[in-house]
Amino acid sequence: MFWSSASCPLDDESRQWVDDSFRWLVAELSPEVVRDVPVVLPEPHFFPDAYDGSRRAVRKMVDRVCEYMDVDHETIEVRFFEGESTGRIHPLASPESGQAHPLGTYRMKPSGKHAISLNMDQAGDPEMMVATIAHELGHVILLGEGRLDEDYEAHEPMTDLVTVLYGLGVFSANSSFVFEQWTNSQFQGWRAGGAGYLTEEAYGYALALFAHFRSERKPAWSKYLKTNVKAYFKRSARFLEKNPPNMSFAFSSNELDGN
Repeated sequence: MFWSSASCPLDDESRQWVDDSFRWLVAELSPEVVRDVPVVLPEPHFFPDAYDGSRRAVRKMVDRVCEYMDVDHETIEVRFFEGESTGRIHPLASPESGQAHPLGTYRMKPSGKHAISLNMDQAGDPEMMVATIAHELGHVILLGEGRLDEDYEAHEPMTDLVTVLYGLGVFSANSSFVFEQWTNSQFQGWRAGGAGYLTEEAYGYALALFAHFRSERKPAWSKYLKTNVKAYFKRSARFLEKNPPNMSFAFSSNELDGN
């Protein structure tokens, strides 16, 4: 049986989670922020600084992404590593996954500073680096600023979703197929070689929900999406046009299961 052109690419439970989480994030960040935030694209206009893959260039990129995500760059301490040199591989990683390594980590320091560590192995791919930085700054916004309890079991996919609402979703969605998030009591991070917590289908739907909320029927930025994500985005947009979600914000964070 073929799926309808107006069917959602997510199952009902996943779609409901994205809808509820999107509503909660809009209420937290304010509807005005989500409506007005620029959609950041892989264009020189958004990243005018010269980029050569050096630590200095990456630090400038961090400052740019901080600006787009409304994070004070002076509160961000950036550290760099290569490959597995940090020794922070997920403790449950199997011996066969020895090639896996984190792309980034986040830690709140006692001083109040936010420490993010970035794997320089990915420095040759600036779009992947932007996606990693956006994810780690998402932790700053949700965990570091006290919006979300670290015990909330879905905080990693929620962190993926916050990058969409701050206009960095094109980078996150296009890079999702190479990311595998992990978390423990001290660190949250990504390692290469697996799918992220938000699948390509979920990113397609989340981006369509983002466009729907902003009344963008055929956003020009969608042309930057990779083939699979773009297909899910278009399918989701048709679904949302026929099945508009409830965007009432009269609820609290306690409605998020796990808070």
